[in-house]
Amino acid sequence: MSRWRIIMLVMIAVGVITLILGLVMPMMTVSKMVVVSNEFSILSGIGALLADKTFGLGLILLTFSVIFPLVKFIGMAAYLYYYPAIPNALVHWQKTLSRLAKFSMLDVFVVALMLMIVKLGYLVEVTIHHGIYWFSAAVIISMISGILIERDIAQRIHG
Repeated sequence: MSRWRIIMLVMIAVGVITLILGLVMPMMTVSKMVVVSNEFSILSGIGALLADKTFGLGLILLTFSVIFPLVKFIGMAAYLYYYPAIPNALVHWQKTLSRLAKFSMLDVFVVALMLMIVKLGYLVEVTIHHGIYWFSAAVIISMISGILIERDIAQRIHG
């Protein structure tokens, strides 16, 4: 296995770790009129939405904040593991990864949407925690990894 592939696999592993930390660590604390204070992580927020029977928003957040990023990291790792030499297989991987890349900014949109929803009230104060930074790091690592892998595929296809 080449040095580049090992570095990329490590980068993807770091991305998965930062994603998991971003999902489970507190992202924000919401304080209403200084009396009520709730701390949320992405997973606890999704759980609260599903428990409140807000299935539409809960499932959208689950899909684009948890499932999609994991599938993208798994797809990139699979490409690096198999590293196909056949041009037709490379074209297939290029199409698949470019489809996944189209949804990359949805992760960022989800975090921004959560912050906007919480900041709507006049008597609401939001304190940001480490979870948002870990999740953002996972998004950035995912985007950089995707760009580097797509560049590798293009170079291998076109020589």
